Amino acid sequence: MFNFLPRNTKFFDYFDRDTDVLVRTAEQFCGFLESFDNAREHSRKLKELEHEADTVTHEAMELLHRSFITPLERGDLRRLILALDDVVDYIDDAARRIALYEIKAILPEVCAMGKIVVDLARAVRAAVHDLRNLRRKNQILQHCIEIQRLENVGDRLHHIALASIFKTGMDPLAVMQWKEIIDLIETAMDSAEEVAHVIEGIVLENA
Repeated sequence: MFNFLPRNTKFFDYFDRDTDVLVRTAEQFCGFLESFDNAREHSRKLKELEHEADTVTHEAMELLHRSFITPLERGDLRRLILALDDVVDYIDDAARRIALYEIKAILPEVCAMGKIVVDLARAVRAAVHDLRNLRRKNQILQHCIEIQRLENVGDRLHHIALASIFKTGMDPLAVMQWKEIIDLIETAMDSAEEVAHVIEGIVLENA
């Protein structure tokens, strides 16, 4: 009976895998924006990463359902698993829209947002990795503060990008397409901030 009772630390392995996929997804997306030469191929690679993230999410949720004792509260684990998955999903959605709408050139403001997405992904990975040791409370919270700072920078870029597409006099259909893409990138950044909120709650409740 007691073989089933230890706190299952394998969750942290899944989180590390998930955040590694997240960073690769963000880097692939940023590279796509900066060297805009084969939208469909970049979109295909991002979809593969999204599938990889879905696999990790599925396995982590299965582990959650079959574990008797977990290293953190079940609700916290579930929120963290789903929040991480959301970031990858929204990045993939933005890339698919770029390919679907056959965008010919990337706006510089959107490239800047892509760089922030990479910085956010790396900060999320650092924060999640340190959850293995809640004695690093201050370090973990510093990562969360950095995520929130980056998200604020992303917010400003989001507003600048929206203003740009409405000021350029581009075709109204193109404006609608770009607004959808820009909003999806912003939602990806918001989802990264949600990860930070979940982590902050975990730290403050358990450390």
